[in-house]
Amino acid sequence: MNETIGEATKGSIYSADYPFLGRRVIYTSRPKDKIDENTIPDIVNGAMLTHRKNRTEILYLYDYFKGKQPILKRVKVARKDVNNKIVFNNAFSIVRNAVGYFLGEPIQYTVKKQEDSDKITQLNDYMDSENKAYEDMSLGNFASICGTSYRLVTADVEGEEDEAPFEIPTLEPWNTFVIYSTTAGHKPVLGVTYYSVLDDNGNTKGTHFTVYDDDYQYEYETAGVSTSIKSSDLLTDSPKPHFLGAVPIVEYPNNEWRIGDFEVVMRILDGINKVQSDRVNAVEQIVSAILVFKGLHLKTAKENKNGVSDYDTLRDTLTLEIPSDGKNDNHDVFYVTPNLNQDEVETLAQTMIDYVYAISGIPDRKERSNGGGDTGDAVYLRDGFQSLEVVARVKERNFRRSERRTLRLVCQILKHMSNMDLKPMQIDIKFIRNRTNNLLNKSQAAANLVKSRLFAPESVISLIGVTDDPKGMAELGMEYQKSLATNTVNTEKINAQANTEVDNQNGENSTETSQNSIN
Repeated sequence: MNETIGEATKGSIYSADYPFLGRRVIYTSRPKDKIDENTIPDIVNGAMLTHRKNRTEILYLYDYFKGKQPILKRVKVARKDVNNKIVFNNAFSIVRNAVGYFLGEPIQYTVKKQEDSDKITQLNDYMDSENKAYEDMSLGNFASICGTSYRLVTADVEGEEDEAPFEIPTLEPWNTFVIYSTTAGHKPVLGVTYYSVLDDNGNTKGTHFTVYDDDYQYEYETAGVSTSIKSSDLLTDSPKPHFLGAVPIVEYPNNEWRIGDFEVVMRILDGINKVQSDRVNAVEQIVSAILVFKGLHLKTAKENKNGVSDYDTLRDTLTLEIPSDGKNDNHDVFYVTPNLNQDEVETLAQTMIDYVYAISGIPDRKERSNGGGDTGDAVYLRDGFQSLEVVARVKERNFRRSERRTLRLVCQILKHMSNMDLKPMQIDIKFIRNRTNNLLNKSQAAANLVKSRLFAPESVISLIGVTDDPKGMAELGMEYQKSLATNTVNTEKINAQANTEVDNQNGENSTETSQNSIN
């Protein structure tokens, strides 16, 4: 894959004026009843023209995220020996913070109606067995870096069944695309993923294409390096029917424009790399500054009686005495050093970084390091987490839409293979993020709302926003209150019984004492 990535990122895409405007959506005007094994090659070959442009940009962005950035290709004209190429990989930081905040906690499925709780519990167990939290994080990373990502939903192959009857792998976005209809709603009509076929020496001998529509799975295989398929490339055991009723490749775009999180500030990041690299160059050029002897001649070893050149004496002792020749007393020795105002450069670099944070919505670490007496919402706003929450909410809307499509496919598999009649409308998708900010004020507000007796517990929890599952938290709280009441009643019964036994014992002792007194 590294060789392929290297080939894909050569050319004009490295120029500073290349426009990164998000990934292009691929469309077809073919109606569903005109899509079959004979027409699919023409549709896919036409789509590949757009996909190749997307693929080149995706691979470039993926390399950029890992640290392969334009500063590494910089060529200096003057002082070529001093050419530091330092990558300040802010792209990695932007992706890590955005995805970590958005998907740091696993997505949870909860019930809308209590009678479906057993089914939802089983669904969550299935998803856990398929490591869905990891796959979601992979989707989030690809979407954040490349602008879009893809998930495949398939039923287990016979003989390879595991705990869950389905598979939900994440596909590489540079080898996958979805073709949408041009009609209203832009329904997905084809999903395509492909990989290189290698010989025993690791050389590419062909390309294998897997194409899905609503009802069938088609397998094509080309020879050589060609990525253009023909009807004759269809494998003998294709097409294979599937029962999902929809294209099983689901696209998870980062936003409606399919723009990555650092893509909009990438040229500013390039500028930061240049500025910081030049600052290091300036320091190095000061250390290796040129020493100028004005009006003086340094003698060679042959010219000196001791056989040692003035250059060697200067290097070894860091001192050099040159007597006046009586002819020209205008002597001077000085260094030629670059003059760089570090304060001005630091202001420029910090301004660029501030713009990066402002545009990308990532909190500024400089601001978070400040002290002070701010608490609660003031800290939340000052540290920039409100902007990060906005970024997460935008991502959530797009992720939720795609997740619904995944659930439709999963529910279809469960109904067909596990006799579980579950529909996406019965499932609530919960995105868990940090809701404990300003918890003291929220708890005080909750106490006041409960005291007013105007709100149900579920409404109170929803208003203070400490969880994405207020219904579940309210039910747990009610169960806890019931257990406390039961324990209190049991404790009172035990105490009453103990007190009765003590009273009876005291009565017996009193009677015995009185009898002894009479005797």
